[in-house]
Amino acid sequence: MPTSATVPSADATAASPAGGFTLLELIVVLSILGLVTAMTAPAVLQGIASWERQAQVDVLVEQVRGLPSQARGSGRAIEISNAALASDAPPLLAGDGWELSVPTPWRVQANGICETGVLVLRHPSGREHALQVRAPFCDLRVGDQE
Repeated sequence: MPTSATVPSADATAASPAGGFTLLELIVVLSILGLVTAMTAPAVLQGIASWERQAQVDVLVEQVRGLPSQARGSGRAIEISNAALASDAPPLLAGDGWELSVPTPWRVQANGICETGVLVLRHPSGREHALQVRAPFCDLRVGDQE
């Protein structure tokens, strides 16, 4: 049975480099990541806000497109005015913080025919979206106002 063993010398262990990164390399990488984040974050946040605004406009567009079938189903005309929008059962609903107004009242007749009208959807930031409703089928044209 062998009784001897080889032990590596102190010179052999000191010559092998340690794995990993230096503190300077980590600081440089983190600085670069911070700069990239600082440059892209405003654009990303603005994109998210734009998507939220567009989603709210899309919801209102779908509500307006459904007005003719609601009028035909109930057999009654639907009035779109600021007073109707402020009532307990408004014909159209805007999301939280959004404001919906009608410069000139218009109606959807009981047979589902729309009159020409305009809806103004105001974002909490103050940006407005004008939705032009065209007769006779409640076709919509969406425009932005600054």
